[in-house]
Amino acid sequence: MEYAQEVLTRLGKMEGRTRRLRYVEAVTCGSCGGTGQNPKYGPQSRCPVCAATGRIRVVPPVVACLWCGGSGCAQGDLTCMACKGAGVVSVRPGAATCPHCQGTGTTGIFYCHACKGQGIV
Repeated sequence: MEYAQEVLTRLGKMEGRTRRLRYVEAVTCGSCGGTGQNPKYGPQSRCPVCAATGRIRVVPPVVACLWCGGSGCAQGDLTCMACKGAGVVSVRPGAATCPHCQGTGTTGIFYCHACKGQGIV
């Protein structure tokens, strides 16, 4: 785990922000912000990401999604495909910087498919 933290620290310095490992089993839904309501359709609708619970179960450790910045939404109001709207992604043991995108998470204007936009593999 120390190596994964070192990789994330190096990535955070590269991007000008810090991405910290969090050891939690559930997080607040990034898409609805924990309200359980679909932000696109108002209070009478259910959030499709968390099924109106406001929380999402995750496999620890997790880190904020690089592609959407933890918001769960990418390019306006579309659900982020990298984290599937959760706002966080799980980090595998022995994670390293992605060799395809060099940790940026992007290749051109699209997210890197090798690391799914996270900069780590």
